[in-house]
Amino acid sequence: MPRQVLSISSQVAYGPVGNSASVPALQAAGFTVSQVPTIILSNHPGLGKPSGVKLPAAELEAILKSLDGLKVLDSCLGVMTGYFATADQIKIAASFICRMKEKNDSLYVLVDPILGDGDSLYVSGEVANAIRDELLPLASCLAPNCFELAWLTGKPVSNKSDAMAAAASLSCKEILATSIPLNAGNLATLAIKGTACSETSTAIKPSVPHGTGDFLAGLYLSARLNGYEPAEALKLSSAILESAISCSLGLPCLDIIGALHNPS
Repeated sequence: MPRQVLSISSQVAYGPVGNSASVPALQAAGFTVSQVPTIILSNHPGLGKPSGVKLPAAELEAILKSLDGLKVLDSCLGVMTGYFATADQIKIAASFICRMKEKNDSLYVLVDPILGDGDSLYVSGEVANAIRDELLPLASCLAPNCFELAWLTGKPVSNKSDAMAAAASLSCKEILATSIPLNAGNLATLAIKGTACSETSTAIKPSVPHGTGDFLAGLYLSARLNGYEPAEALKLSSAILESAISCSLGLPCLDIIGALHNPS
């Protein structure tokens, strides 16, 4: 019996981000993934202006209805959400996840709230608000970066203590917080569950390709669905991510396939 996961996010033809980064991690861990795109692009905008198309909300709903009719959604062990292009897409995704949770109370839902980075949103306020209001209440695990954690909680996040305090204010009690400043040269990734916190750190490196957050989210979801507790899931995921970063520095794209095949 296939171990099924639903992943709703962006899809790109060149340069792994969104589903193109997270899904290979899930597949390598033995999961069959139903990939539903919210937007289809030639490449990440960081590599140049992309060509592509946003999936209309009605088409997103039609795809999910078809999967539901095939009983695919009933068999899912987990769901992952990432980038959304419109608030209407989010409302539809949330409605299907609600139904899935009603049928399966052990469904694990990882919400990667892709809102922005640095010090600003790169989605509309309508999309950001919909992620906060519609998806966060459904999350088993939330995977924000430093900016997203601060935006979602309305609390400043500039260090580990801030991140812990912000995470404690959320209704979701499992948080995978990325890009948390430790000091001038290092960033932390925190796996927080209740009052427990595990940590990995990495040196800040120049010229890291896009897609590290999406890849990490897929790796972490894979480990959690395979039965690992947050601390061990973080350790395993971070090791593979570091391998991908190390062999991709200065390249236009993250070498996730190389890292998955040669994690050491």
